[in-house]
Parts: sequence; C-alpha cells; structure tokens
Amino acid sequence: PRSTHRGTLFPDPTLFRSTCALPIFLVAERLAGMDPEAQKQELEALSPRFGYPLGLYRLDEIQVDQGAQQDFLAGLIVEEEDRHILVMRLGDQVLTMGGPFPGERLHHQAIPLFLLIFMILLILPALAWTIFFNWDVKKMENTASRFIAGDYNARVRVSKISSLTHIARGFNSNADKAQRLISSQKDLVNSVSHEIRTPLARIKFSLEMAGEDVSRKPGTTNYMGEIGQDVQEIETLVDEMLTYAKFEQEPETSHRLSNHELVSWLSGLVRREQKGAAHLIHFKTLPEISHFIARFEPVYLGWAVRNLIRNGVRYADTRVEILFEPGSDRMHIHVDDDGPGIPKDTRDKIFEPFCRMDGSRSRDSGGYGLGLAIAKRITRWHGGTITVGQSPFQGARFTMMLPVNQEFHLQQPKKRKE
Repeated sequence: PRSTHRGTLFPDPTLFRSTCALPIFLVAERLAGMDPEAQKQELEALSPRFGYPLGLYRLDEIQVDQGAQQDFLAGLIVEEEDRHILVMRLGDQVLTMGGPFPGERLHHQAIPLFLLIFMILLILPALAWTIFFNWDVKKMENTASRFIAGDYNARVRVSKISSLTHIARGFNSNADKAQRLISSQKDLVNSVSHEIRTPLARIKFSLEMAGEDVSRKPGTTNYMGEIGQDVQEIETLVDEMLTYAKFEQEPETSHRLSNHELVSWLSGLVRREQKGAAHLIHFKTLPEISHFIARFEPVYLGWAVRNLIRNGVRYADTRVEILFEPGSDRMHIHVDDDGPGIPKDTRDKIFEPFCRMDGSRSRDSGGYGLGLAIAKRITRWHGGTITVGQSPFQGARFTMMLPVNQEFHLQQPKKRKE
C-alpha cells in the first residue's frame, strides 16, 4: 500500500506510516542485539508472516528524498520512492518493509488491460455494424441494377433493425409505383391497339365490298383507295406499337439465345428486301466471308435489321448498302445510305419513340417514328448497342454492335478452279 499518486490501497501516507509503525518497531526490537547472520535468519523467518518482504541494508544503500531526510535520520518511518518501500533507520543499518506493495503490479497491468477491453468493446460493434451496413448497401445496389435491367419485381430485403430500413422502404414504394405505372401503360397500349383492330377490320371489309359495287369514272379521285391506304397506315401503326411494347422489358437473354449462321441469314434477309428496291440495296461482308456463327434470335434481329434497311430505302437517292463486319467478341452490321443524312444535334433523339425530324427526313417521307425505336430495343435486348453517324456515301450510317460467342468460325470463300 502506497500514497494516492502511486496508486496504492492507502490514500493517506501519514495514516499508512502510523499503521505500519508497530510492526516495524516490533521487528526492530527482535533484531536488536543480534549479529548480522542471526538478523538475516530472523528476517527470513518473519517475512512470510507479513505477506511482503523485509530487508536490512546498509545506510549508504538507501536513497531517501530530501524532504523526508530529516524524518529518516530521526528514526521515523519514511518511504523510498524508487523502490516503493518503507524504511526505518536502525543505527548504521536500515530496516525495509515492502517492495512492491500489494496491488502495485496489478495497477500497472490494469491500465493496458482496461484499454484492450475498451477497444474490443468499441471496435467489435463498429465492425459488425459496418459489415451488415455494407451487405445492405450491396443488396440495394443489386436490386437497383435488376430493376434498371427490366426486372420490375425486384425489391430490397433488409432487416428491420438495419440503418437502411427507411431507404429500402422508400425504394420499394417507388418501385411499386413505377411497376404499376409501367403495367398500366402496357395494358393501355395493348388494349387500345386491340380495340383499334376491330373497327379497322370492319372498315377494310366494308371497303372491299364497296369497291366491287362502286364504279368510278375516268379522271375522278379514287377516294376508296385513299381510305384503304389510311386504314393500312393505322394498322401498321398498331403493329409497331405492339412490337415496341413487347420489347419494353429488357431481360438478361444470354441464356435464351442460341447459335445461328449469320452470313447466309443476313444475305437472305437482304434478298427479300431487294424485291421492292433491287437497284438500291446491296450487301457485302468485310472481310469477304461465307460463314459466321453468332448467338442471336433470328426473328427479332431480322425485324430490327429490316427497319434499318427500310429507313435507308425511304431516304436514299441511289444506294443502300448493308455491310457486315465480324469480330472475335463483337460483330457490326452497318446500314449506309446516300441520302441527306442526320444532323449531329438530332442523332441522340432519333431513336426515341415517335421522333420526327424537320427537313428532308420529315413526316412527308412517311413512318411513325417507331421503327428505329424498335430496332434500338431489339438491339439492347440482344446485349448490344446501336448508333448513327455519317456513311461513306455522305448519308446516314446506322451501326448495330452485337456480342458473339467466344467460339466462332470464319470461312473464306472457296476459290474457283481454273
């Protein structure tokens, strides 16, 4: 036991010295008159009874502070600061008691132990909170990615005690509203489109019946024919709206697509389009190949390519060229025309639904602004991109960039034997 600034069990040094005065005096009396060897044996016998060491030293071996020097020389009990012991002068010798006192060692070990426990209690909850918080953030990130990709049923699932509970509820609430809005929009488009089909069918039937009964004089306007063309345009618009709504959702399709030979497929598609404009439409591959395996859906991708070809035919002057460029990871399908082209400031908007441009590519050329939007959605449905720029013929170039299999085959055309 030592004073308070030493972290002892006795806060008052004076009280401690008075408490230990009697034991030290009794030991001093026992040692009086003994020779050094007897004193040593006596101290060894008494030390176990005190619980802390007793010692007997020469006067020059003990260092006492200047403030306690007078009391020490007078034979009072004082404390030696360096070794934390109590000392008492016995003539030319010094009797010591203690060193270190009970609790001294524990005092020095308690501080780092307390700090260690404190750090553990502080770090472990913080680490656990960080891990769970990061998991919840990852869940929200993955759910948002799925929702953006077209999985409108995706919702965030976090614990009720999570710090992100309110944010997750807000996300799920907005996702529910967006899903209902998209669903109602699709239902509306489908319902309106199908409802329009019924009167259109009746009008077409009536026109066919009326065309057989009505005789037209030479030089008069064929109103029946114009009505039939209008009906055909409305029917085309309905078909395009239904097609656009079909590809509104953009799921992950890599596991659904299968491998097909693309060069012959694309060549056949171009030949069918050449029936109406054989002098305009041309097809070639770069480099010249006859066989290429890729992963795609022939019906849907054919729909997109046909829309690009027909768009080029509508605006071209003398030439529409379909150019296929194979690659190891990506393949490119270019549709070039020599028409007026598309201004740079409107190229980003050309793929929006019902987009019409002023100037040469205007509503006077026909169309409803859904063909390019459908082509873009089908391309994205295949995991690709579609862009527009300037063609080598100074017109418009539409480029579809699509992923292919890692395993593909390029076959050069066979040379003819001379």
